[in-house]
Amino acid sequence: MRRTWFAFALLLLLPTVAQAQSGNPLHDQVTNLTEQARQAEVFRVLSGGGMGCQAVIASYFAGFDQGRTAYWDFRCREGAQYRMSLPPQRFARLSVSVCGALGGGVAAGPCFQPVGRAPAAPGGTGMGVQVAGGQAAAPANSRFGAVYATDAPLPAFGFGNGSADRLAVNTAAVRACQAQAGRVPCKFQGEIVNRCGALVQAVTRHPNAVVMTGDISTMVLARNFPGLGETVQAAEAEAMEACRGLPGVTCRLAASGC
Repeated sequence: MRRTWFAFALLLLLPTVAQAQSGNPLHDQVTNLTEQARQAEVFRVLSGGGMGCQAVIASYFAGFDQGRTAYWDFRCREGAQYRMSLPPQRFARLSVSVCGALGGGVAAGPCFQPVGRAPAAPGGTGMGVQVAGGQAAAPANSRFGAVYATDAPLPAFGFGNGSADRLAVNTAAVRACQAQAGRVPCKFQGEIVNRCGALVQAVTRHPNAVVMTGDISTMVLARNFPGLGETVQAAEAEAMEACRGLPGVTCRLAASGC
């Protein structure tokens, strides 16, 4: 599942607000919390829904759609990002989506930027996409790449390189990863600028698999190792060398390119 619907209303969790100011009572309650209280309450919601967040460290109100549904974005300590949709009906059910989920529409991003806007928020590009240093300046005619992957034990990944469109290659990489990962958040592993890149995964055979093949369902991820280099061979060698220091695993070249 890329989106989780909760069977309870946020109204049951948060203090009552005397009067709605926005026409969306759930949004008004979230707005009237302090940042610390907001993060704590959202952490309870994510944990109760099995979203696997260690702690909420940032929140962002992205705006309303035409139906007055409010969208709030949250970042967890380990890097996962979620968008919470708050319908305007007083006892409506909220929903939570992984930022960047395929087919998620407004409910899945672009995240950490206003609804319906193109410019990126500092440090990110929306869609669950992060680029190194935000949209930092790069030399003319630069080429860009990006690596996204899930944490252990799921070896899902997305990789792209050699594009003149920085946002497009980041978005394609996170979407490719999220297509494999489903509701498990894909995390930014690194941006590639004017260099070759590689991703090596330290994996072991899945206990339910007879043999480990190229299918990610037959393997268990221990750790991801991105690599950079002036050539694809150099990038692969850097990632492989780091992986080989981890005992008891198979070092699998997941992707590489310039």
